Parts: sequence; C-alpha cells; structure tokens
Amino acid sequence: MKRGCHVAVVLAVVWLTGCASRPEYQPAPGAPTARLNMQGVGDKSLCVDGAWYKPVSDGDGYAPMPAGRRVHINVYYSVQRPNALYRCESRVSLVPAAGQKYLVDFEPHTERCYLTVFKEDASKRAGVSVEPTLAAASACKAPWEDALQLMYAMKM
Repeated sequence: MKRGCHVAVVLAVVWLTGCASRPEYQPAPGAPTARLNMQGVGDKSLCVDGAWYKPVSDGDGYAPMPAGRRVHINVYYSVQRPNALYRCESRVSLVPAAGQKYLVDFEPHTERCYLTVFKEDASKRAGVSVEPTLAAASACKAPWEDALQLMYAMKM
C-alpha cells in the first residue's frame, strides 16, 4: 500500500513539473524576439535563463522566443500503439537573431529521435539554411528531471 502511495505522489509530481506547470513564454515589452515555427509533431518547450516555458503560437503558427541569448528548445513526442508505448525527447540550443524565423525539424524514429533547428530563408532553394549557433542543450534541466530526483530520494 505504501509503495502505491509513493507511485501516486511521483506521478503527480511528474505531471505538475511537466506541461501542466510550465508558464507560457511572454517576451518583455520591447525585448528583441525571434519567431519559432510551431508546426510539426511533438510538444515543444523553451528554456530561457534556466526556466522552462511553453511557447504560445500566434495566428500565423509562430511563437515568440528571446533573441540575442542562448535558448534551449525541447521536443517531447509520445504515441500509444497496440501493445507498445513509444516516447522520444530531444533538445538543442541556439542564439536566435532578432526578427528571424526558425523551423524545428523533429524526426521520431523507432530507437531514437532527431532534432535540429533551421533558419527560414526564402533566398535558399529549400527555404531554410543552417543555423550557425545550433549546439547541444546542456545547461538547462528538463521538466521531469526534478521529479526523477524526488523519486530516487524517496528510495522507491
């Protein structure tokens, strides 16, 4: 019975530290911003200054994100199929340029997923170009990492 209670507490903490508790990203008035194309699969989140935010899409399908400083982009994907649950998560970081539009390319596969971010660039044949500031995301915690630490602390 005690173990069941611990599992319920951990599940509640995971839920609260995930999508439910992430505030929507709102840029400061007058702050430089870039725009993130929100199309595609997966739940997207932004890490700005050590805090996770839910990007909010405008009527054109883009969400604002801060420009001129490193931003972490996380994509989480989950699908339930008969007798299988597939989950995949990937993160990258970049330093967005003010006024620039960015496209998230997230590809879930059976054993891993891939994430990259391109600059939207109408002058290129494919409509996108490589983002030179793209790097691995390492300095920001994922929303579920605190819940895992709590679970281990409870010695389940």
